Amino acid sequence: MGRNIKIKDAHKYLGKTFTPNSIKVFGFKIKRLINAGVLNGNDEEVDLDSLKEYEVFESNVLENYMPIKEFGKLLNLTKWTPLKEFIRKLENPFSFDYIDLAYTINRQSFYVSKTSVDKFFRNYIDVKVVISKYSWTNKDWYYRCNKYGITPLVLGLKSRYVTKSDLKTIEEYENYDRSDYYTTKECKKILSVECKVAWTQFKKDYNLESQVVEGGFQAFKKDVIDNLKTQQTELIEKYITYEEAVKIASAHGFSFHPKNVKSEMVTSLFRPFFKSNRRIFLKEDFSFWLGEREKSIQYGTVELDSPFDTFKYRLGLKSIDTSKLGAFTSETWLQFVSNTLNSSKGNPITINNEINKFVNCTIHLVGMVCSVENREIYSLTSNDFNTLFNKIPVRQSRRIYLYLKAINHKLLEKNLKSFNMKRILNPYQFKVEPQDKSIYRFEEYKKVYNYTKDISLHKEMAIKDTLEEISTGKSQYYASSWLYVLLHMNNAWRHSDVITFPRVNLSGTRISDLNWLLDNELSEDEANYIVTQVHRKELIISKTQVNNYFFCSEELKKPIATSIAICELRTNILSPQRESLIDFGNKNKVFTLKQKESFFGPYDKEFEFSSRKMNRSLLTYIYVLLSKLKKGEVALKTAQKLRGHIDQETTNLYVEIPEEELNFLSKQLFARGSFGFIHDTFLDLLQGNEVDREKRTIEIHNLENHFGGIHKIEEISRFLNVIQNERKTILDQILSMSLEEALSFVNKIDTNQLPSKEDNVQCMVSEKGCVKKGQGISCFDCAYSIPSYYALSAFGASLQRRLNSFLESNLKELELPYYENRKRARLLYLHLELFAQAIEKFGLDVYEFISDTRDEFIWKNSKIGSLNDQYQLT
Repeated sequence: MGRNIKIKDAHKYLGKTFTPNSIKVFGFKIKRLINAGVLNGNDEEVDLDSLKEYEVFESNVLENYMPIKEFGKLLNLTKWTPLKEFIRKLENPFSFDYIDLAYTINRQSFYVSKTSVDKFFRNYIDVKVVISKYSWTNKDWYYRCNKYGITPLVLGLKSRYVTKSDLKTIEEYENYDRSDYYTTKECKKILSVECKVAWTQFKKDYNLESQVVEGGFQAFKKDVIDNLKTQQTELIEKYITYEEAVKIASAHGFSFHPKNVKSEMVTSLFRPFFKSNRRIFLKEDFSFWLGEREKSIQYGTVELDSPFDTFKYRLGLKSIDTSKLGAFTSETWLQFVSNTLNSSKGNPITINNEINKFVNCTIHLVGMVCSVENREIYSLTSNDFNTLFNKIPVRQSRRIYLYLKAINHKLLEKNLKSFNMKRILNPYQFKVEPQDKSIYRFEEYKKVYNYTKDISLHKEMAIKDTLEEISTGKSQYYASSWLYVLLHMNNAWRHSDVITFPRVNLSGTRISDLNWLLDNELSEDEANYIVTQVHRKELIISKTQVNNYFFCSEELKKPIATSIAICELRTNILSPQRESLIDFGNKNKVFTLKQKESFFGPYDKEFEFSSRKMNRSLLTYIYVLLSKLKKGEVALKTAQKLRGHIDQETTNLYVEIPEEELNFLSKQLFARGSFGFIHDTFLDLLQGNEVDREKRTIEIHNLENHFGGIHKIEEISRFLNVIQNERKTILDQILSMSLEEALSFVNKIDTNQLPSKEDNVQCMVSEKGCVKKGQGISCFDCAYSIPSYYALSAFGASLQRRLNSFLESNLKELELPYYENRKRARLLYLHLELFAQAIEKFGLDVYEFISDTRDEFIWKNSKIGSLNDQYQLT
């Protein structure tokens, strides 16, 4: 809501110079505008925002518009009122841009834009000038208007104008030989063009220039029109519509998508025959696609009497003609394939794979042998085969190698000079490259981390690349590359999980579009708003189908939020139906080499980024970090729980992490979002703050500020004072620790080494075992629990259920046993205190984790009544 200011002081807020007299006039002006409903205010005050908006509006009017009186003078008119009415009623082909106010600015209420006026005088000429030029009477003029189809623009009873193109038409309308021309009506009939709009577009597309023939008719040369008709007749037979393509494809058992075949726009030449279609397809291209589709289906489904017959059939589908080979090669190769396939004892799937391998081998051999003069295998050299073996899959190389061995003795028997078998590489001895198990050195990780988080470097490049894609369709997919790499800095996620990163809602930020984001930085609150949405989403690990957790360190929060915002804006424009943000523009969603080079070019052109390698690196760092914290015996188990995929082999890897970097690494890989009584007490102890035993055990952080003054605040405080025995015990344990012991314990909390029965909640006594085992008590209701930010979703749902349950009990007058209601009341108060602690730590955004709004939450609490009076809680 805007801010009201005194009218007499309004001039002080506009940054303009006023004289004493003009201040008074300005005040009268404000009151007049308030009375007219233009400004918000009263006799004494005016809304500052509406005043500033009006000042901007008035400045725009005075700068870019002229009063109707001034325009009338330019038209040599003495009366302005009729001119207003004519302008208001004008429609195409020319309409003025005007402002018609219910009040006055400088004593004028009707303004015409200067741009419209300039455009008018550039394109129109006074009819009086035309009449004078040709010495016509008014009767002559009206006759020619009717004859030539000219409609003057009327701006007054004696003010008429025609376009300069109309004037040109008049000048050209003289005697021409009509025998070589078609009239407009004849042209439209010949070309099957029906409506005026279609004819206008047709003339524009094919640069048709009209002439004026005898009798004053607009006409076009016959040879031009006849040629267009010939093109039209010939071409329409060569094309097919989308609907026709779908119907034909369906009849063959296929579905057809417009992207299957290159399409062409329906031009005005085709429009009369393809009225409801925007794009059409060449019949030749469609037929080729249909044939290839049928071949593809047949290739994978048709099986003949024997594997060898199937092999020959598939060769035919691939248009591979073995008759092009010499007699020896053709005979021996086909015999080798036949013997191998027909003697195979494999199952149908294995045999089918073998057939496909032999088809590919045949393609390689035909290509090689047809390149030599006599088209025979023995004309090739050992180097030819070695080169081939280094380019094709090992399994195909092995089959060709066996064939060469099989025919080698035949060549020797016939004394044919041939390749040297001993010099041909044996594919069975090829070493299959083991999967890369290396990791990045910590120094390299740190350098990539610092490079990737640099907003000043990446934001502009990501936005400009996205704008280029929106404008031209060309893109390096820089925004997706940035987000993809950023996510790898904190999360050891598989590629398949990273590329399904979910979309977010930007409505709670100032972000309006990409240009705004280019000129502005996100605030801390906006970054939190974006990242928090991802925390609240349910993420699933694609391979194991278990819950996944998104972690974002404080240092990466703003870079990640910025890259998410760019990707979201891009997706909303280009692919609004997509559910994920990251898009690399290819079917398999691969982070291509070209995209890697584009992103990492300024960093190091030689650097090779690997999702798998970065994941292994992070998992190794986690294991090493936990081991250094004297928890080597449980490091592997903890790392497995944290990231969902790690094997024993990780423990055999070693990476040197400097001691001074352990704290940095811990911040990047572990959540530090714990809160509550235990965590806050430890922090006070480590920070040297004095811990007041009595105050600490009964403190509720700013309940009134967080909950808006619920009347039970004092009651909750008294209740908590009664149940502090466990907290006093815990406090004594913490205060009895040495600084080193306390620091070690906080490290355990920060590295999630204290498990509990609830996800994302740790337990202070977990190393000794649950002290309330078998009592049916949730970790959220236990004094020994240490919840984290990631637990807020489950906790919020629990709190909402308890609150709704009490409210429903009151409304429905539900009768529950007294002891049951007393237990429920105690747990609700404990939940409320824990919720207050979460708000104290993370802010009012915590309300996002309950379904009620903050106002609804406070209202429901006010309706419950005093639980202490009902159940003697204190």
